[in-house]
Amino acid sequence: MASLTAQRTPLLLSLGILLLIAAGIAFSATLATDSVSVLIFWSALGGLTALLFYAVKGDLLVAVLIWFVTLIALHEEFWRVSVPLFFALTIPRIGLVVLALLLLAMIALGRVPVRHAWPVSGYMLALATYFFASALVSGFETRSVVTVHYRLIGGYIFPFVVFGLVLHAFRNERDFRRLAIFFVILSVYLTFTGWCERFKLNALIFPRFISDPSIGIHFGRVRGPFVLSPAMGLALCYCFFNNLVLARNHRSVGRWWLLLLNAAMLPPIFWTYTRSVWLSFVLCLMIWAMYSQRRATRVIIVSLLIALVLVIGVVNMGNFMTDDRSKGGLTDTEPILLRIGLAQMTWEIVKEHPFFGVGFGHFRDHAPNFARDPSSPFYAFGTTALEHNNMLSILAETGIVGITLYLLTVIALVRFSIQLYRKLPRTSPRLIGPDLLVLYWILAMAYFIDGTFRETSDNPFANSLFFGLSAVPVALNELLSPSPLRRSSDPAARARSAGRPRVPPRPNGLIAGAAPAARGGRR
Repeated sequence: MASLTAQRTPLLLSLGILLLIAAGIAFSATLATDSVSVLIFWSALGGLTALLFYAVKGDLLVAVLIWFVTLIALHEEFWRVSVPLFFALTIPRIGLVVLALLLLAMIALGRVPVRHAWPVSGYMLALATYFFASALVSGFETRSVVTVHYRLIGGYIFPFVVFGLVLHAFRNERDFRRLAIFFVILSVYLTFTGWCERFKLNALIFPRFISDPSIGIHFGRVRGPFVLSPAMGLALCYCFFNNLVLARNHRSVGRWWLLLLNAAMLPPIFWTYTRSVWLSFVLCLMIWAMYSQRRATRVIIVSLLIALVLVIGVVNMGNFMTDDRSKGGLTDTEPILLRIGLAQMTWEIVKEHPFFGVGFGHFRDHAPNFARDPSSPFYAFGTTALEHNNMLSILAETGIVGITLYLLTVIALVRFSIQLYRKLPRTSPRLIGPDLLVLYWILAMAYFIDGTFRETSDNPFANSLFFGLSAVPVALNELLSPSPLRRSSDPAARARSAGRPRVPPRPNGLIAGAAPAARGGRR
């Protein structure tokens, strides 16, 4: 099995770096006069020692997956500390800073090779820089309950950092399998939590804030640790198809356990009572039926699921015809009027501020001024809310420049996966194959449908999931690329090889029959 690994730095050099850091901290500690400062200094020494030890011996992918656990269940509703003149501290924020330092340490120690992922990384850098400049110019004060810096950090900066971390975490096929197993474990947790929410088994729910009606929104629906039903639906949809991909690679009883788990996931998906979740699940089923391997099997599975959806629709028709969203009501018109009013105000903003918008994070501050007909029911609902469409929000707040950079980023990611899909053999007995890219398209479909009906920049999980897993096709392309030829440092050897025809590099053996993919996604 081929892998991309860099030459390891000798252990003595690592110990030397640690000793230098320890000497610096110890010297600083001697200058401190109070016990609190001494405690801080020695705690910093212990943390740096643990960080360097993990950088030498640890696994980056494991660290990233642990961070995802904190993002899912241990976010700001679990623990949050306000810091004067600074951002509030949460476990995911602290963890991501530690992960970034860990990646830099691993690169410095030679454990991880640098992957640039050009031009995608360039688009991400330009997008984050422009959004930050827009927020800086327009100011960080807003009347919205969602602060400007929260949307900037959680919606874009953190997800782009996660993209870089996941990109560098993959070395071989085993890492892709470990990622898939992680989402199987996550699907067990989310499914169990969803059933407990439905039947009010609050004593079995963790974290406790899930069953607290004062925290989050959509209480009464299945909303999971995200305390938000669309995010719960997004996670369940991705885990459902992740399990199908993994089940295809199992020939033992494990395959049937995965299918049984998927059957148990269907009710919680329905119990989210969120129309965007239902729509994305049906469209993702269509993508799976069209592009995944084993066409006959997938047609049968999708047909059975569609039949099940129809049965559920007939049985629950009475609930669907009500306007009570906690029962699945489809006739609730307030969200529809809200989105129409927001779209109309967005259009008025774009006409007046076409190129740079009103400033990142400031839609809520300016939208009421663009309500041309206050008596209209559309404006009556829209003037009190955030934008409920991610694309329209970017367009209104950052103008044509912002939406262009955003579209360049996501198009490059999706185009990258399509090009790689065409290079892979259509049938593969391994996990790495076309189905892995189909799974990414399913995630992209679910994410963009979610972003069509709400502003996703205030949901760090949804953005980190999409942009983080967008690194999977990029990392796969790196692993399938031919290894670069290294020049010999021996002049005599170079002289002996002069005049000989150059042998083309051999592709890595991750998957038989795979054509070499060009680095950076360029063709």
